[in-house]
Amino acid sequence: MRCGRRTSGRRRRQRVAIRALGAARAGAALALLLAHVPPVAAAAPPPPAHGSPAACAQVDYGTLARAPAARSPETLRVKPPNPAGPTLIGVGFWVLEIRAINPVQSDFRFRGIVRTVWCDPRLAFDPAQEGATERVYSGDQIDRELVAIWTPQAFPVNRAGGMDVTERIIRVTHDGTVSQDVNLNLHLGARYDLRRFPFDQQTLELQVESFVYGSDQVQLINDPRRTGFDDELEVPEWTIEGATGSVQDIAVLRSDRLFSHYVLAVEISRKPAFYLWKVFLPLLVIVALSWSVFWMLDETLAGRIRISVTIVLTTVAYQFIFSGDLPRVGYLTLLDKIMIGSFMLVSITVIESVLVDAYRQRDPATAIRIDRTSRWLFPLIYAVLLAAIFTVT
Repeated sequence: MRCGRRTSGRRRRQRVAIRALGAARAGAALALLLAHVPPVAAAAPPPPAHGSPAACAQVDYGTLARAPAARSPETLRVKPPNPAGPTLIGVGFWVLEIRAINPVQSDFRFRGIVRTVWCDPRLAFDPAQEGATERVYSGDQIDRELVAIWTPQAFPVNRAGGMDVTERIIRVTHDGTVSQDVNLNLHLGARYDLRRFPFDQQTLELQVESFVYGSDQVQLINDPRRTGFDDELEVPEWTIEGATGSVQDIAVLRSDRLFSHYVLAVEISRKPAFYLWKVFLPLLVIVALSWSVFWMLDETLAGRIRISVTIVLTTVAYQFIFSGDLPRVGYLTLLDKIMIGSFMLVSITVIESVLVDAYRQRDPATAIRIDRTSRWLFPLIYAVLLAAIFTVT
């Protein structure tokens, strides 16, 4: 009995030792593995405001902007920072969402982050005395602390409805560079060119200009580093091709001066798959069915016309179904031209049936020849018609 117990105790101690050795080896292997794993690179920070072409590091507004008289509350609020020329305002829009693209109402919904950067040397401070290199304002601080700070007073020109500001933050660096980031929800108007619908490409614009200051006082400039969209941004039925900003001076009715006008242009193209499968393919089948009368040599005129008229009415009803998705424009879209061409070709089958019936009484051979010729002539005409519509439109 004692021998058995001693043997069992030795076995337990051996198993514990083996487990400890295995754990030590596993720990050493894990340490060796971690020693060869490269460190994870940190995410790149957003471009700093001082890299903007409108930052204080890039412009020089002279000594007048730094004079004590320029720092009075009244001057800070209403006078642009550059007393000798236009104040540069760097503008960049980052598109977060585009939705509710509606050609019937000529509008769309936009959500994005707009950054405006300008230099105001009157706001410069000593970072050693302040204990920080920049001042950051957000939320209620903006209303309390920045009521006396000059802003370019910009607004969306093509605004068609509400505008919501969900987040806003302002940073003032020690040299006087001011950067403002605003998260905007906008209802904007748009002009749609639907001539090639449903294979059309559109340009959605966000137009911004100062309401108060002309181009001699405020000059907007595009900041390409802050203009664009996320690669994962998706818009139902559309593909985003690109987003670019541009600036030009324009004349407005409210003033005799020119105003600096910024335009964010978002290029989009329609995904035609829905219309290919739900419109063009069924329409092609409907038109092809109208050609079945060319094989009905023994059918009466009434029977052939009944089939052709039914298909004509089906084509008209089909056109009305999709007309509600488009505005009442003064020109024909590509889809309209195809619908009209299909309608006319189907209607001609009625004339062909009347002609065949007229020859059947006095010259049956000619009637058969007309039907046989129509079997290949009508598809050929339809193919040439479609090719011409796609080429010309």
